[in-house]
Amino acid sequence: MTQQGKFYGWKLLAVFWLILVMNLAFPLYGGSVINAYMAADLHFDRSTLGFGFGVFQLMIGLPGPLVALCMNKKGVRFTLRAGALLGLAGALLMALFVRTSTQFEVAFGLIIGASAITAGPLPTQSGIARWFDKRRALAISLLLSGPAVGGFLAPPVLERVIAHYHGNWRAGWWLIGGLSTVAALLSTLFVRERPSDLGQFPDGESGPVNPSPGAHSQGKRRVYRTSEEWTVAEVLRSPSWWMLLLATLGLSAGYTTFLAHGVVHLRDLGYTPGQAAFSYSIVLLALLAGNLVVAAVGDYIEPRFLWTVASGAYAVGMLLVLHATGTAGLYVYAVFLGIGFGIAFPTMMMLPGNYFGTKAYPLVVGLMMVVATLAGAVGAFEAGYAYDHSGSYTRVFSGVAILCFLGAVVALFMTPPTRKTAAPEARL
Repeated sequence: MTQQGKFYGWKLLAVFWLILVMNLAFPLYGGSVINAYMAADLHFDRSTLGFGFGVFQLMIGLPGPLVALCMNKKGVRFTLRAGALLGLAGALLMALFVRTSTQFEVAFGLIIGASAITAGPLPTQSGIARWFDKRRALAISLLLSGPAVGGFLAPPVLERVIAHYHGNWRAGWWLIGGLSTVAALLSTLFVRERPSDLGQFPDGESGPVNPSPGAHSQGKRRVYRTSEEWTVAEVLRSPSWWMLLLATLGLSAGYTTFLAHGVVHLRDLGYTPGQAAFSYSIVLLALLAGNLVVAAVGDYIEPRFLWTVASGAYAVGMLLVLHATGTAGLYVYAVFLGIGFGIAFPTMMMLPGNYFGTKAYPLVVGLMMVVATLAGAVGAFEAGYAYDHSGSYTRVFSGVAILCFLGAVVALFMTPPTRKTAAPEARL
């Protein structure tokens, strides 16, 4: 048996973290910078840019149930490796072949979007849920700091790469293709499926913990965590599930909308490309700070209360960015957006496991991501359409803010679910 002092979960967390930086953060956050140059070079309008991001966002969510089934059949390692190789293929297409809007939508939207879900948060979070129980909030928050760190680095790094090659945006995709290759190698060499594969137990405990059926646990400060395993059918009948979905809509629509249009909107306000990219990085730095807040308190404070505060902060950020002016305007909105989403996203990912158990977690989160990414795709496309027809993002950004305020209220009143009848272990 592997010695408990060498618990592999922390090393695995580091590997997952690097994979998210390379295969998710750089194409997601860096793509906004690269595609702003691409749109100017290829004469794409805002609707085209928004539609491409919308397709990307759809692909991050719609295949979620299929990715969950792939994990159940083939394992986390196989799924991550396949996703990283998809990312490499998409980056090569962007670097070598894309000339038209349709090619952009296929290469960036479909292929790189599929890569982001297949080698992104869903398989890595599912892996973390297997390896950590008592420290799950800490582990998931640290994991999700990866995209924040990568997102902070990606815009200025890619801006400099493109500038070094005299505005050739394709150079950025060569860099991203190389990172996806490294992610595929890490997946192959270091990912392990379950603690039992190494003779270990979750959290590095010395033995299994077997709570009594029907029990639920609470941390030192009343954090609900079920020890039952719900079936997916039971989850879908739970009011808490539907409230959870409703609470995600504003944040999901808002984040994708900002990813697709934030940089070009700031440039419309008169900021230089470098200032816009740096402001974008401040959003990601604040997002990292939000992740660290959840890492510090998420195992002690009920996550839905954190979600309420975060959703309200994001709403304020969406209103501030509309008329961001001067140096302060460039940074204040970024702090609200980053802190808001940085706190909200880990709590979104924790609550399904806390409420419904780990066995149903991959498919439940996959279904949740379908709804969230549909909202994001609609938001990104609608923002581009509104700008092309009115010359302003005001209507869409304000609508997102209203949805976020509504989500804050819903999260505040969302309570842990109760199973009406006892059920056998979940089977996916």
